[in-house]
Amino acid sequence: MTYRKVLLRNGIRLNYIDTNVIISFLNNRDVNHAKAVKVFDNKDQMITSPVTVLEIKSVLSRSTNLSEDEIEAFIDYLPEINVAVPDVNMDKIMNNAIEIAVRIRMKTIGILHISASMVLEADTFVTFDSEFTAKEKEIANFGLRINPG
Repeated sequence: MTYRKVLLRNGIRLNYIDTNVIISFLNNRDVNHAKAVKVFDNKDQMITSPVTVLEIKSVLSRSTNLSEDEIEAFIDYLPEINVAVPDVNMDKIMNNAIEIAVRIRMKTIGILHISASMVLEADTFVTFDSEFTAKEKEIANFGLRINPG
């Protein structure tokens, strides 16, 4: 994938929202809840991907006693907090992830998130995960800006 400039859609930035930001927003006892609320208070467009949906389901199923229906309710709530999950070609995400993996050198789930945000043409990747901020320069080489919330 080639470098591209930050695109504004009618003056609005397209933000890819990482799993940890969504979970922090939904859990008012989370240490990053206040930061997450600020993320969701802005007027930028917010998207995420099926990678995030998978990760939310995985995290909630392992760390809570929520039922399958209750976990699904979290996913159903994403449009209510203005986070779109656009249809995306997962083969394209996977192929792109394979291409960028050795140049970014992160854990697999992180590479998949970066790849998804690139395929979805996000301008900014919003995360509270320090692994992403530590790789900010490498990620910027692909035209994606990291926003630590």
